[in-house]
Amino acid sequence: MLKSLRAKSVLPILAIALAAPALAGQTPAPQESPWAMRAPSPAPHAAQTPASAAEEVALKPTPAQQELARKVTAAMKAKDYDAMELLVAPSTIKCIGKNKNFLQDRFHKQFSLPISTIYNLTVYKLPPGSMGANQYATWPMAPTYYMGIEFASGDDTATVNLVIGQENGHWYEAQPCPTEAGMKRFAQIQERRARGRQQAEAAVTKVKDPLKSQLLALVGKHDSVSAWKLCMSTQHWDFPTCRGVVAILAGDTNY
Repeated sequence: MLKSLRAKSVLPILAIALAAPALAGQTPAPQESPWAMRAPSPAPHAAQTPASAAEEVALKPTPAQQELARKVTAAMKAKDYDAMELLVAPSTIKCIGKNKNFLQDRFHKQFSLPISTIYNLTVYKLPPGSMGANQYATWPMAPTYYMGIEFASGDDTATVNLVIGQENGHWYEAQPCPTEAGMKRFAQIQERRARGRQQAEAAVTKVKDPLKSQLLALVGKHDSVSAWKLCMSTQHWDFPTCRGVVAILAGDTNY
């Protein structure tokens, strides 16, 4: 059990994300993408994770799995969408087709995490048939393993939970391919985010010194987690608003 506070990226499974309870201060539906950031908290909200769906015995990562984790980490740190896309199963990329904004949105959530070159890799085998299609998405490449990449960043940690599998003899990250219903839900989420951005833009005008200088200093250190916590503790705003404020101060216009 880690003692530090966490900024956590959750299981990339649409079915679980759609069934999970909303965070405090958020409307129940439509919920955020499965990679939505969670508010830092001493007791993270309990939700189903890949580890709970995977077999309990951790496996030693194979050299090929370690190489996939290395490439994913490098692409996230560089915020390289093209490099991330190359690590997704080709059958999934073909299925997603023109809906690449759906995939890029999922990548962007990983990019917002405090990624470091130091991480701990955990691999578990998924039970057969645990990742099935639903009304919102299909899985062109069925994932067979769960891979958790836990990054250390000062006193905080960030975890990216991925499901992976093999296609044509190569390891790839498994991603869902949205159905028409899934894309409609994604559009609703995008609309809600737009409203959230408007709230954050209004809120950032109220941030004055010394708080503004303190937040900018944390942004300069790439310590978004501490900036979020400082914003919430001093301004008493909810996490989505403070995440937006910090993103604006960091010059991120696509949060």
